[in-house]
Amino acid sequence: MSDMPLSRDALHPQSAALLARLPEPPKSFSAEAARTGHLAMSQWVCGPAPEVASVEDLQVPAGRYAGLRSPQGEAFGAEQCPAVSLRRFVPREGARRAIVFLHGGGWVQGTLDTYGGLCRQLAVACDAQVFSVGYRLSPECRFPGAIVDSVRALRFVADESAAFGIDPNWIAVCGDSAGGHLAVTASRWLKAQRQQGEAGVTMPVGMALVYPVADRRLDSASAKAFGEGFYLSRAQMAWFWDQFLGDLPIDPVHPDLSPALADDLGGLPPSLVITAGCDILRDEGEALAARLTAQGAPAEVLRMPGMLHGFIRFGAVVDDARSAVAAIGDAMRRWTA
Repeated sequence: MSDMPLSRDALHPQSAALLARLPEPPKSFSAEAARTGHLAMSQWVCGPAPEVASVEDLQVPAGRYAGLRSPQGEAFGAEQCPAVSLRRFVPREGARRAIVFLHGGGWVQGTLDTYGGLCRQLAVACDAQVFSVGYRLSPECRFPGAIVDSVRALRFVADESAAFGIDPNWIAVCGDSAGGHLAVTASRWLKAQRQQGEAGVTMPVGMALVYPVADRRLDSASAKAFGEGFYLSRAQMAWFWDQFLGDLPIDPVHPDLSPALADDLGGLPPSLVITAGCDILRDEGEALAARLTAQGAPAEVLRMPGMLHGFIRFGAVVDDARSAVAAIGDAMRRWTA
């Protein structure tokens, strides 16, 4: 898009006020500091956590779906398929829609607890049971562990749909930031498993991708324009990539890293891609939407002007957080009409 703001003047006043409250960005990064900072910020920036009918902790059993394969044919054995924690949010008795939610945090930070408020908001706005996935984090677990966990969680929710009282054809996948990357990548893997002849693999009915990570190269115009001073920095995002990949020799344009460059997006479900106007990831998210649409998987883009990366969780200080959640609710109702 051509209307890219190039200065802090483009910030929404609420975004500017938020930046003014944040501490100075670190000069070096560590997983421990990132997780501590994420937790501390979550305690004051997150929006209200509405009441839901019930909350339940579950697990994808260890070894379940052992032998699943990537689109490239790599198989993952039982030792690579440990138990995966899930947290189920039920908005009301009889809710038959479902969302498998994959949290953000650069594959390094984010927990079932710090995303509990957003999951409650989504459950109410979408009238859907939300299954939040506690996938393995980096650097303790490198690529592709988080993808494997995400695929297994999607399959588990679909396979156990009768026990949960949900319609297996009404399960969407949603993720923000790194979780958006996991959502579209896990959907690609599910499609490949069906093409490889795996029986009983259910595709999501839709994908809600909130400022998704979509291009490992990190060289878009928005990455350069908002690379410093707009909350998520280019240096920090590069560090997150390093934690996720370690020293694995993977081409940056590999589709599992850069879905915005992938050639196998046809056959994926419709999607809503929400981007933030003042975010380094904005252009790669919108490029992913264009790539999906060009390959026959229609993607709607909703850009929120003046917003920073992460804003959907900032409901205590940013009004547009509620607008983004409501937009996902509207999309969910369209996908399950």
